[in-house]
Amino acid sequence: MKIVAQADASREMYLGLHGVEKLLFYFLVSVVLAVFAYGVYQRVSRYTDGDDDPLERLNDLPSRIVSASKIVLSNEKQFNRDLYGGLMHSFIMWGFLTLFIATSIIAFESYGTDLLLGIQFWEGEFYLAYQFMVDAMGLLFVVGIGMAIYRRYWVRNERLWGRHTSNEDDIFIWTLFGLGVGGFLLEGLRIYITGMPAHEIVSFVGYGLAMLFGALGVRRPTQLRTPPPTRR
Repeated sequence: MKIVAQADASREMYLGLHGVEKLLFYFLVSVVLAVFAYGVYQRVSRYTDGDDDPLERLNDLPSRIVSASKIVLSNEKQFNRDLYGGLMHSFIMWGFLTLFIATSIIAFESYGTDLLLGIQFWEGEFYLAYQFMVDAMGLLFVVGIGMAIYRRYWVRNERLWGRHTSNEDDIFIWTLFGLGVGGFLLEGLRIYITGMPAHEIVSFVGYGLAMLFGALGVRRPTQLRTPPPTRR
C-alpha cells in the first residue's frame, strides 16, 4: 500500500511527557528493573545454596548450551506435556521478549544515536515494520496472559491452585495483563489524538482502538490534533 509505505513515517517520542513526567517514568522503570534484578538474585541464590553435586556439570559444555537453548526457546517440554500450557507460555515468553527488544530500540534511538553521528533509524520502512511487529507480538503477549488467567481462576488447574495462587501471584499476573492492555489503550489514544495518520494502520490493534475512540466520540486535545512535523 503506497499510502502506508511512506518514507517520513514516524512519530513523536514520549508524546505529552515533559520534565517531571519523564523523571517519574524513568524512576518507575528503575524500580521495575531493580525488582526484576532482585528476583533473579533470589532465584540464583536458591540454586547456589544447594549441596555440592559430585556430578560433572561442565563436560560437553557447547552441546549442553545448545540443548538448553533449544528447550527454552521452543518450550518443547511444556508442549510435550500440555499443548495449552505450551502455547500459553510461548505467547507470553516471545511477546515479552519482543516488547523488551522494542523498548530497547526506542531507548537507543532516543539516547544512543549520538554515537552514530546523529543518524536516526526509527522511521520509514523500519518504523512501519517495528510498529507491526510490536502490535502482533504484544497481542500474543496479552492473549497468553489471558490464557493464564483463564486457567488459573476459571478452570482452577490442579497444578496451580493452592501452589501458585498467593497474593503475590495475583498481583504479578494481573499487573502483566494490565501493562499489556494498558499499552494498547495508550497506543490507541496516541494514534487518535494525533489525527490517525494513515501510516499508523500498521499498528492494527492500536488503530482499531483509535477507531473505537472516534466512534465513542472521545474529544481530542486541540493542541495535538495535527501531528507534529518532527519527532525531536
